[in-house]
Amino acid sequence: MAAFFGYLGTRLVERLAPQLGLVKPPNERSSHTRPTPRGGGIAIAVITVGSAACLALLGAPGFWVVAGLILAIGLLGFTDDLMDLSPALRFPVQIIVFVALVWAMGALPAIALPFGLEMSGLPLGIVVTIIGLWWLNLFNFMDGIDGIAGTHAILVLLGAVIIWAIQDADAAQAPVFWLALATTGATAGFLVRNWPPARIFMGDAGSNALALAVFAIALATLGAGQIGYQAWLILPAAFVVDATVTLLRRTARRERPWRAHRSHAYQQLSRAWGHKRTTIVYCLLTAAWCFPLALAAQLWPGIAWPLVLVAYAPLIVFCLWAGAGQESP
Repeated sequence: MAAFFGYLGTRLVERLAPQLGLVKPPNERSSHTRPTPRGGGIAIAVITVGSAACLALLGAPGFWVVAGLILAIGLLGFTDDLMDLSPALRFPVQIIVFVALVWAMGALPAIALPFGLEMSGLPLGIVVTIIGLWWLNLFNFMDGIDGIAGTHAILVLLGAVIIWAIQDADAAQAPVFWLALATTGATAGFLVRNWPPARIFMGDAGSNALALAVFAIALATLGAGQIGYQAWLILPAAFVVDATVTLLRRTARRERPWRAHRSHAYQQLSRAWGHKRTTIVYCLLTAAWCFPLALAAQLWPGIAWPLVLVAYAPLIVFCLWAGAGQESP
């Protein structure tokens, strides 16, 4: 059902895009050469917000906060799609949203540190908020070629759902389980029109809402002890590594991090391989590499942190080989 409405909503936005001012010429960050409607992710945002609100009405009142925050970040993204807001306007709102989300989702499990120490409470909340802010922005950075952001979100969410279901026969009784599936379905419906060659792009409205939804689902499962930190760190590793390596190399050259560019590994590869092949490669990295390691980290917690290193190290090499952060033409 979510996939059906995701498709219909995307088609509606696609039809109304010229009137809404959502068709703009490519800029210096674009990996496309012709004007294409953006904002198709509005359908994902609306369905995800609606799903969270329905779950709240059905007995999970905490989802009202999730619905409201996804709506807020989606509206910020939609305004950015229309007006190209500056980082000085976007970032304060993002901080408020993530502080509110981390506070609303409640206490998280402590993280064991060396020498018998642990991180918990306020320090952990601050670290998680910073990670959330980076996740939101890196997801937006990685939404640059046809199909890549949608497929990644689907695979991360499905991976989390499968990992959860494997170890808990009652997983389907939890509201957040169904929020994950609804978000996945809505994204799949959008992907029908975004698969290479894309007829419409996700836009910031969709990427913001989708990134926040994934993060909220992660926090909910972490807080309930359903999925561990290590599995959640491994599942999105392909995106995290590409964006982080690119940022670090650009910063080392004293480039402004927020300046538009086309030097992510996936963008470098798409110029040589095309959008479809590059998107499929990233799908394989997530499904065939990250998912099995995330599952192993969940099933064998004694080796979970070493598995995080195992997951990330080859991806760092891959992104360096692909030219992440190198000056692009």
